[in-house]
Amino acid sequence: MRIPLLVLALVGCSNRLKDPGQCPIPTAIDEPVVTNVPLFGQPAYFDDLHHAPALGKVLAAPEGVARMYVVDPETLATMTIGTSGGTASADADERTIFTVDRSNDRVEAYDATTGEKVASLPLGANPDYVRVVPGGGGELWVTVPGQDRIDVIAVTGTPATLARVGSIEIPGAPEGLTFGVGRGYTQAGGRVIAVDIARRLVVGEWDTGCDASHGFAQVDEGYELVFAGCKSSGGAAVLTHEGKELTGFEAGGADAVLAYDSTRHHFYLRGDPGSTLSMLAVCRDGGMSAMAEVPIPNEGHASTIDGRGNVWLADATTGGLVRVSDPFASTE
Repeated sequence: MRIPLLVLALVGCSNRLKDPGQCPIPTAIDEPVVTNVPLFGQPAYFDDLHHAPALGKVLAAPEGVARMYVVDPETLATMTIGTSGGTASADADERTIFTVDRSNDRVEAYDATTGEKVASLPLGANPDYVRVVPGGGGELWVTVPGQDRIDVIAVTGTPATLARVGSIEIPGAPEGLTFGVGRGYTQAGGRVIAVDIARRLVVGEWDTGCDASHGFAQVDEGYELVFAGCKSSGGAAVLTHEGKELTGFEAGGADAVLAYDSTRHHFYLRGDPGSTLSMLAVCRDGGMSAMAEVPIPNEGHASTIDGRGNVWLADATTGGLVRVSDPFASTE
């Protein structure tokens, strides 16, 4: 279905956010196209959605359905893997998909080709999200909010074996996890937390203007910007890599759900619940301008980009996904 372009009106910042500033809106070669991607076939809750670059697939693990979906972002061909009902977050390297099982407090590994489970590791505490540390070093980080920590998991061998090799203390319950160059970013209590990857050490703790944190922080290394999410009004803040607050924006709705294309310098923001996706152009100084407002299903708690000019959203109303094309040129 094709969606007409609409200019998004700016709304008041109840989260003490800075003014959004301005950024020239790049040219659009078309209109956003919304494509529904059926998966589970009935309402289901997604708390994570991730495009794994090493695997080249979108990973969707709706919690409570005992299935994980591996979706080709171009053809939409989908592989279904049977998992535990507690599976809720996933990432992958070239050969293996890694998940967290929130029901049984475990990290699990599946062969990306066959879907066979190849490893399982108990954590002794309830995990939230899993991400592969970039760089090919064979390491996973798993957030454990109830313990204010991130667990470090070593991945070795073929098929993969898992071993907990350390943990990182976080000043608060970590919310989300995103990697930039040399750093990981999480959120806690209205702050962005920056962690040095090599030293496994917190190196920054910065206020965002959000009353409370929500979602996965996003990073633009080219512009040296960090994006933080709020737990109300679909709000988000933009900070420098050193933690200076620059700008803010509210997309409306409730919990902020964030995705970012660092090649195009485009920010995708929605509130959940909330019926629109805000497509924002971002400039080097952190200034943002709305390129379009796209109608989307009212409930969906996760999003990602696929590196092909599309943003993906979870659709809790159908237990599926929504792919939205971005027709705008890169922000200069």
